[in-house]
Amino acid sequence: MRSDGVEILAKWRETGAWWSGETPLEWVEYRDKRGVRRQKSRPLGTVSSRPLGREYKDDSTEEVTIIPRKLRDEKVSRACGYVDPAPVVHRPGAGATYAPLHVLSGYSFGRSLLFARELARRAADMGLPALALTDRFSLAGAVEHCRESRDCGVKPIVGTTVEMECGGELVLLARDKRGYASLSRLITECHLGQPRLFPLCDWHLLEKHSQGLICLTGGHRGVVNHLVASRQFDDASAVVDRLAGVYGRESLVVEIERSFVPWERMVNGYLIEAAAEYGITACAGGQVTHATADQFPAQDVLVCAETLCRVEELVGRKPTRHESQPQGKQLPLRAMNAESMLRSPAAASALFHDAPELLANTLLVADRIDDDVLPGRTRMPSVKGHPSSEFATIVQSEARLVHGTMDKQLTKRLKWETERIMRLGYADHFLVMWDACRWARENGVLHSGRGSVVDSAVAYCLGLSRIDAYEHDLHFDRFLPEDGSKRPDIDIDFEARRRDDIRNYLVEQYGKDHVATVAAFGAYCTRGIVREVGKALGIDNETIGFLSKRIHRSVQPDQMASALDKRPELRKSGLDRQRLEWLFKLAAHLMDVPRNARAHSSGVVVSAEPICETVPVMWSGSEQSDGWETTHLRIMQWDKRSAKYYFDKFDILCLRGQDVLSGTQRRVRQSSPEFDVRDISLKDPETYRVFRSGELIGVPQSASPAMRQAHIRVRTQNLHDASLVQAGIRPGVGGAVKINELIARRRGLKPFTYEHPDFEPILGMTYGIIVFQEQVDQLLQTFCGYTSGEAEDIRDAIHKRRKEDYGQVIRDELLAKCLARGYGETVAQHVFELVAAFKGYGFAHGHALAFGEISVRSVFCQQNFPAEYFASLLDAQPAGYYGPCTLVNEARSRGVAVLPVCAQKSDACYLVEDVKSLQDPQVVLPNAGIRVGLNQIKGLSNNLVNRMVTSRRDGFEDLLDFVKRTKPNQDELERLVLCGALDRLEPNRRAAMCSVPQLLSAAADKEQRLGKEWKVDQVVKDFNQAEKAVFERQVLELDIERHLMTYEREKARSKGAITVAEVKALREGERAVVVGNPIRLRFPPTPSGKRVVFFDLEDETGLLNVTCFDRVYQMDGQNLVCSPYITVVGTTQDRDGHMAFLARRIFVYQPAISQMVDSVDECPVKFADYLVS
Repeated sequence: MRSDGVEILAKWRETGAWWSGETPLEWVEYRDKRGVRRQKSRPLGTVSSRPLGREYKDDSTEEVTIIPRKLRDEKVSRACGYVDPAPVVHRPGAGATYAPLHVLSGYSFGRSLLFARELARRAADMGLPALALTDRFSLAGAVEHCRESRDCGVKPIVGTTVEMECGGELVLLARDKRGYASLSRLITECHLGQPRLFPLCDWHLLEKHSQGLICLTGGHRGVVNHLVASRQFDDASAVVDRLAGVYGRESLVVEIERSFVPWERMVNGYLIEAAAEYGITACAGGQVTHATADQFPAQDVLVCAETLCRVEELVGRKPTRHESQPQGKQLPLRAMNAESMLRSPAAASALFHDAPELLANTLLVADRIDDDVLPGRTRMPSVKGHPSSEFATIVQSEARLVHGTMDKQLTKRLKWETERIMRLGYADHFLVMWDACRWARENGVLHSGRGSVVDSAVAYCLGLSRIDAYEHDLHFDRFLPEDGSKRPDIDIDFEARRRDDIRNYLVEQYGKDHVATVAAFGAYCTRGIVREVGKALGIDNETIGFLSKRIHRSVQPDQMASALDKRPELRKSGLDRQRLEWLFKLAAHLMDVPRNARAHSSGVVVSAEPICETVPVMWSGSEQSDGWETTHLRIMQWDKRSAKYYFDKFDILCLRGQDVLSGTQRRVRQSSPEFDVRDISLKDPETYRVFRSGELIGVPQSASPAMRQAHIRVRTQNLHDASLVQAGIRPGVGGAVKINELIARRRGLKPFTYEHPDFEPILGMTYGIIVFQEQVDQLLQTFCGYTSGEAEDIRDAIHKRRKEDYGQVIRDELLAKCLARGYGETVAQHVFELVAAFKGYGFAHGHALAFGEISVRSVFCQQNFPAEYFASLLDAQPAGYYGPCTLVNEARSRGVAVLPVCAQKSDACYLVEDVKSLQDPQVVLPNAGIRVGLNQIKGLSNNLVNRMVTSRRDGFEDLLDFVKRTKPNQDELERLVLCGALDRLEPNRRAAMCSVPQLLSAAADKEQRLGKEWKVDQVVKDFNQAEKAVFERQVLELDIERHLMTYEREKARSKGAITVAEVKALREGERAVVVGNPIRLRFPPTPSGKRVVFFDLEDETGLLNVTCFDRVYQMDGQNLVCSPYITVVGTTQDRDGHMAFLARRIFVYQPAISQMVDSVDECPVKFADYLVS
């Protein structure tokens, strides 16, 4: 009680409705000298008036002028937990540094804005000696935090926050390596023992995994605080006593949090008394979720987005626990103020000015923790029955099977690679994948290596690659340098539909505790921020939908406001910018904040030790099947950047080109059992003629306009030429290869010479320029004398550190080394220019050959088995650059009949069927048509598809029989009707649609009274052909009989427009008007910063590659991006044999089909079909 007789009961801060500019307030509840309970407040400054991210002066100790105010409503009072406070002893003290021991990062998903990799730098800038990362049930950021901390001179502390079944949280810190292992095992059991996304801890697990840990009570979200605030003092004492029993009094720390919440004084008073009574250390603490107070709006809306809560609400709609778990009282995740920020030592000293010993105790806790608690690198297990000592024997045996007779040079190469692999200790790495690939071959799973492993002749012999590194003279040092500075990176492409089988085989061989998939962390990007934050801010769905669909993925979140001015599709939208102001403000702070953990697309680790002793394992959202049941995939909590320091990762990839080849092989074998795609010649002249023609739509790895154009210009004649195109085009606009220079030199349009004879062995096959990564290594080794490991490190650094222009950093060293080896200044300068210029993304030679090989085999299959090929291609979607509609149009143009989906005939997958000749119906053309599969129908469940395939064997009598036996729901049944799948049972689709409710009722009638009366009303007039075509496009995303543009041809010609095929037949520079659907819009970056848009214009005759420069884009960009049909006026461009089109104007085209259709709500043709940035 103060000297004036006023007794302070509680003091708290409220940020209020920051989104509407409301001023944050500090409240004080007190009892005046007459004993009357009152409240007073003072403003703290408007959060929204300050720029986000600027730290403000801490004012927690300032005196305030209190304005009396009546106590608010009793309901609010109870919710805030207003209670009589316990006495607190105030001790004056000097300021001191401290260590934050309860910091969350974005890896707590929806609970923090902080990045784990940035915490150490922030701590160092503030002068903090140590910092504990304690993410909720996660060690995802442990490696990032520890490595950055060592670089910054900050002591890293690794811990986690666990939620208890009884309610409330605890913070656990790893005191040593044994403690880290305890943490990892504990978190693993909390995840795997509970439903996915709902980890939970109990006392049994705490007791089981308590060694080497320090336990903090968790602050205001802690178990003890929760009980004390609810006045359950006996229960709180029991929890403290039990924690002391589990961890020992010396390893239990009471966390005193001062974050200005109403119940704080009473709770902290109790905790300090309890700590003294039990002889337990008390220290300053509290959960830290954001860097500065001004970041609170972004932090708050992040929590809202995670919990499905609008900013006006306190609790979100997303459940915090699974229905099978105890549903005890849970604290809202939203904070009432901005006080959970990372404080500087000065700010912390001011906050705890009356208790400096609480700050000093944080340092005592930090001192009890070892400097390095992370584990060591794991070992690769041995293959059963094949120890690493047998590696050389296995290689020789497999080499004889692959090569037959072996010459001296091949034998020498294999011995050289084998000795290095064994010397560096990587024999087991090769044997593990050799065993997996052997199993794949025996079980009919197509696969091939990609990446630098293709540079290994041993890998080819062991079946890891389909490219013979010896034949192509590939550079093994790129894959495995002699000094072991780089660990083996083994990437294998398997069929997508069989990849889980490979994972399951590894689990079967080495045990489920020894195999896990690497994590990948989804993060907030521009479109995600628009959708999720927009909902939280209460922005209407129409505006959210408009922005999320039309804002291009290359627009960074902090550029959204300016994008509305610069991008015509947004500039002319008429959006209310004032309503979007907070969305734009918050976007920059949410950019790249982790949003969820999922399975990496390919990374799998195999370890001799249980993985959970090194990193926690949890469930992912991805599912896998072992043939009997479907389960969620086990993933580790580290992404590939963290995992590489402790595990050797295999990439079990799934290039869908393998599925296309496998599907083609399976279908062709029905008539030719001996066919094997691996036997297809890679030297067939007719195959390369197709490459030179550019007719590559539907060919994996080669279908894009840039790839098709490059093959025409390069005049591809063999696999090596195909690899030049792969390396020159596929890395994208930021790629390192000067493709235009290469083409000019190859075709003799630009003569060149070598500065020195030593250049030719390295650059001769690529016409004097660098195309492949290995060539950089070879130049550095040959001219500068670097080892293979040093050369690889330099090449890697030039790419990864290109923003700081690392090439210039090492320029003097590189030139000096070159000169020291006797080369002249001109040669040295040329070497530097070649190496430094290769800083974009590039391919290894083996990688380019591997991709080229898949394209070559695919072209052969497409030309020789078109129906089988297109059926496989459509089954494997998404398997390339274009979608089903374009691929079906291409198949049709190649003479493949497209047969409608049919409940009586269709399988789940596409089928190849015989068809009658259009010229002579008496003639049956074998394998000339493809029937659309049931999986192509959007919205059908797998269970329904399986029931349809099983039931159709006996045929269906009528619609009622079909519904009774297959049991579709109403939406599924309507989709089946609209796409024509039930035409053989009822050809009148409109009548069938009208009968759907009656059908479902009759099928559900067990007494079969309704079934006797049911019949289709044949008086109803059927849909016209245009309506049927539109519904088919909606439901199937493709056209059965003909492309929708055929319905526009008459109108388009009347307006002077010609077809895509007719445009391609024009001469260079001729003007034309063409109508079609714009697809695959690309907005590549340009040196000038001006926009250039590339897109394909599709009609019934094919695709036209269109270029739209900035002037036209600024005028007509809205028409292009927002319209499913457009009219393009422009001129033809002959690009070395590839006919393209330069747009001069783009107009909206009103489709004639809209006048033919009465029953369709919206056009099924997609718009704004973005592909790349």
